[in-house]
Formats: sequence, structure tokens, C-alpha cells
Amino acid sequence: MTEPPTRFLRPVRPNRTSRPSPRPREPMRFTQPPPPGTPTRYIPASGRLAAQPKPEPPSRAVESRPRLGTGAGRPAFLADPFFGPGLAGVAVVLWIIGLHPIPPESIGGLGLVAELSVPTLLSYPLLVAAVVLELLRYRPRTWLLSLYTLVGVLGVYGLQPAVEEVARLPVAWLHAGFADYIATHGDILHDYDARFSWAGFFALVAMITRAAGLPDAIPFLNWAPVLLSGLAVLGVRALAVSALGNRRAAWIAPWLYLVANWTEQDYFSPQGTAMVLMLAALTLTFRHLVRPRLTEPVKARLRARLAPRSSPKARLVAQGAVVLIGLALAPTHQLTPYVLGVLLLLLLVFGRLWPAWMPFVVLGGAVVWFSLGAAEFWSGQLVQMILSPLGDVGSSVDEGIVARFAGSPGRLVVLTVRIGITLFVAGMAAYGIWLLRRDSLKSWLLPALSVAPFGLAVAQPYGGEVFMRCFLFSLPVMALPASLALEKAVTAARRLRWRNRPGHTVLAAGVPWVVLTGLLASTVTARGGNDAYISFHASDIAAASWAVHEAQPGQRVDSLVNSVPLSFARVGEVSQFEVDGYCENVMDDIPALVACLRLKGPDYLVLTEPQWAYLKIFEQVPDTYGADLVRELEATGLYRLVFDDQGSLVLGRTTPADKFVQGSGGGNT
Repeated sequence: MTEPPTRFLRPVRPNRTSRPSPRPREPMRFTQPPPPGTPTRYIPASGRLAAQPKPEPPSRAVESRPRLGTGAGRPAFLADPFFGPGLAGVAVVLWIIGLHPIPPESIGGLGLVAELSVPTLLSYPLLVAAVVLELLRYRPRTWLLSLYTLVGVLGVYGLQPAVEEVARLPVAWLHAGFADYIATHGDILHDYDARFSWAGFFALVAMITRAAGLPDAIPFLNWAPVLLSGLAVLGVRALAVSALGNRRAAWIAPWLYLVANWTEQDYFSPQGTAMVLMLAALTLTFRHLVRPRLTEPVKARLRARLAPRSSPKARLVAQGAVVLIGLALAPTHQLTPYVLGVLLLLLLVFGRLWPAWMPFVVLGGAVVWFSLGAAEFWSGQLVQMILSPLGDVGSSVDEGIVARFAGSPGRLVVLTVRIGITLFVAGMAAYGIWLLRRDSLKSWLLPALSVAPFGLAVAQPYGGEVFMRCFLFSLPVMALPASLALEKAVTAARRLRWRNRPGHTVLAAGVPWVVLTGLLASTVTARGGNDAYISFHASDIAAASWAVHEAQPGQRVDSLVNSVPLSFARVGEVSQFEVDGYCENVMDDIPALVACLRLKGPDYLVLTEPQWAYLKIFEQVPDTYGADLVRELEATGLYRLVFDDQGSLVLGRTTPADKFVQGSGGGNT
């Protein structure tokens, strides 16, 4: 059926009667055109019509477009839409051109940054300049900022995989060995290592390697930091959009996380994977289960919580996803589920979280797993854990800060840079919180979320890495107010007129560039500060692999310090220790060390260049230390050289060694 005709957007009523006009009908008359050649007559304008000025296009209510035009004294190239991408392209070319292999023996106490080429170092400020120029645009291009962020992830976290020969960090190789054991035996190795009590990550890797037909997880080690850190940066971006809205600060926050994450906890490890899962859970919570937002000056109460703006279906899906993530974290990592549960609990206490039961489910899952699944961990030390002093901050400070300030001057510089990054980001976060409180945001929720992860140092001493873990957990939250502080500088630069105050404009625009560039350079320095003794040659891996495979079940394969990967194969079959664990305080004294090795030495002793570098940095041994030690051990007749691959040595014991030795040590990372 066709629609009736419409008149004035309403259907015509066909039953309406038409009435003829009473006037007589007359033919229409049209004006004849003038003959050709007749001059045209114009009516001159007069009065107010003549005095009316020419209308101008309406101006914007708020002039927010950057004044970087083509007028005199104003550089037009800064407003060119292709100038920023051109800078980023030059940065990528310089970074690639400047890459070159860096052997571990050439790295000193200052770390990897001292060996980087000038083109590689110049690429970082150019990339940050491209990011800042894009943020200064009237409408930043999302796809370009995403591309810049991807390049930044590769430039910061892919630097070591690009210049070093094999995967670094002995603990990453150890995790590959744990996953290989589960894949081979279908069970954890009981009463061996506390990490087997939280074996969710290792079981997942074992399943993936067997499904892919890989013999082990070693191919994943080298580029795992790029993948895990890239996902974490993406998670911070999603978290910032959920908490702050789609504004420039939501792009500055992931960049702050990218250029300030010096902790190196993104290697092939459970904590790197757990960090990504925790960010996903927080993003879902802030997006669908929190109202009002963290930055909204709306009074929130625990007893009168507001329903989130998302649909009931979205809230239901978000609750289920967060609970599943919390339950998955419980058997994966010791600390992350408790941090997530505490953050959710703070959101509830401040009246922002809609489902009141969710923090207790997450914390309950972690407690249940600790009680049942991790029984092997606490059963032998339950009394010690109960009697350990709660709030022993002194022990955490001694192990996490004071004990680490040791070594060569370059090593001390690296440690100072790490502390400087932490304090600077905390100061920026405090300034951003002050700005929010000045703008009528009176809630203490954001400061509480930022400080809460540092409670780990008070609740339970975690060893030398406690403050490193605290900063890692706090960094995504601290990046939110810190990004608001940098956004203030970007906004000030966009509102200034280049023609009137070029110096002020450059100064305001230079603040975010200087901050991001300084943090990026500091993070590259801090992340590569240990590379003298945690990066390896292929010959080092060959020596360790030869010793592990030659050893008989129950024999010991040791290294002087934890600067060589050993436990990536035959975990549980071959005992593996560090000499500095049972020969304490004699590492710099060769005669005393030789005497200790004659009494407690292993069946196979693996000696590599990174171990000499470690002892040079922390014990100040001479350059001839390695050769002198090998000569003295061979002179005893108890050890002889059985493997040599480009300076990576294995000494074999001529008589059987003791199967059990008291104590084992580790490297100072």
C-alpha cells in the first residue's frame, strides 16, 4: 500500500471539500524583457542598508585552536599535519641505524646506556616531540598517537632484545624450566620452590608449548617484555579513558607508564602476566561498575551508592569478568590478587563501587588458594609467618633500599636514577591531586588508591624487591593524576598566542616534552643498569646447557653468582646452587674461596663473563680475577677444565661432591 501524499509533513485529507474562489479568473501577465542594447537601471542603496558592514564569519566561543599559522614571526612548519609524523619517521630510522650488537663484557657498571650509539639516543627525544606536537593539535589524531605509542613500546622495551645476543635475566630461563617440568611430568615439583605453589602461569605456558609442538618455552623469552609491556600500556590507556574520559590526559597517562616503568617486572614471569590481568579488571570496574568517576566532584556515600551509567547487561558481564580475573590471579601470583582486592575495597569504602560483594570474592579466592593450594609454602614456616612482626618497615627498607646501595660508582648512579624516577612520578601525581582538589574534588579516593600498594612493605616483607613491586602496582594509578598535571601544561601552550608571546608558548609546550624525554632517558638507563651481569652470550648458554646435560641425576651444577641461566632444563634432576650462598663473604678472596670450594664445591662449576662482571661491580675484584681463580682451582687437582667455548668455561670435579649443601644465594638485581 502506497503512502498518501504529504503537505507540511502531514497527510492530505482526501475528504476535504475544495471551495472555488469568488474572484473572477484573469489571465496572468508577465513583464516583457527590455530590447537588446537598453541600459540596465540599478536602484542605489541608501540609509541603514548602505551603512551595514560586510558580515564576518562567527568566531569560536573558546579559541582553542593553536595559533601556529603562516603569519610573520610564526613558524608554519609546526602546524603542518605531516611534520609530527615526519619526526617520528626520522626517529624510527635513527633508532634502527644506531642498533649494533653489544656484548656483555663491554658493559660497565652504568649499564647498557653507556654503549648505545648517538643515533639511537637521538631517536627518543624526536619521538617524544612528535607526540607532544600531536597533543597540541586542535583534534589529536588517535591513529597517529596509537602508532607513536607502539613505536615507543618497541623503542623502550625492545631495546635489549634488539642489541643483545640471547634472552637476558636468569630468572626468565628458570621460569621456562618450571614450565618445561610441568609439560613433561604433568604435575608441579613438590617441595622444591615456592613459585610452584602459584603455578598457574607455568601450567598455561606448558599447555601452549605442547599445543604448538615446541620443545620448551625458550623462544618466548627474548621478546616477552615487549608483549607484556605493550599490553600493560594498552591497559593503562583503557584505564585512563574509563577514569578520566576521552581527553588528552588519557593519552598522557599511558605514556607516563611507558617512560617511567623501570622495574623490569615485564619479563617472562607470572607477575608480568598478572599485571596485565589486573589492569583489565580495573578497567572493567572503572568503566561499568563505578559511579561517579574518580575525577568527578560528586559526593559519594557507601550507604547510598549510585548505579553506574552502563546498562544492566554491561554491568553483569563486567562483574563476571572481574570475578573470573580475580579467581585466575589467585593461583598465578602471590601478591597481585590481594592488591586488586584492596583497590576494589577502597572503591567500595569511598562509595564508588556498585557491587559491594565483589572485593570480598576476589580476596576470598586468594585466601582460599593460599590456604589449600599453597599449603606446601606455608606448612613449613607457619610459626615463623605468625610470629613475624607486622609493620616491620625497617626490614623492608634495609632489604629493598639500603642493602641495594652497593657496588661501583656506575651502579650507584643507576640506583639513584631509579629512586629519582619513583619520587618524580609520585611528586607529579601529588601535584595532579592538588589540582583536582583545587577544582572542587574533595575526595581522598585517588590518593588512597595511589598509596595503597605500598602497604605491601608494611604487611609482609617480600625481600629485596618489595619497593619495586609496590611502585609497579602503584604506577598505573599514579599516572592518572600525573597526566592531569602535564595536560595543564599542554592546555596552557595551546591557549597562548605565538605572535604575542613566542617564548611563553615554547616554554609551556616544552614542559611535557622535557618531562617525558627525561623520564624516558632515565628509564632506558635504569632498565639497562644490570645488563653487565644479566645479559649473556650464546656461548654462556652453551656452557650451562652442556654442564646440565652431562650431570648425572642428583649431581650439582653451580655458578659463582646468579648471573648465568642454569635451571632451564632438568629441573629437579640436577641440583643447582650459587657459590656465594654457601661460601659467604669470601668471594673477593681467591685463596679462601678455593678452600671453600675444595670442601663444598659442586660436581660442575660454570664460569662465564657475566659472573666476572658481577664480581667486579659488587666486590671490586681485579680484571685478572677469573684467570687467577681458574688457575688456582686447577692447581689443586680437584677441578679440571672440561668445557671451553669462547671463554665460557665448565670445571669438572675429579671426586664426587656432596649432594646437599647448606644455603644458596642469588644475584643483586
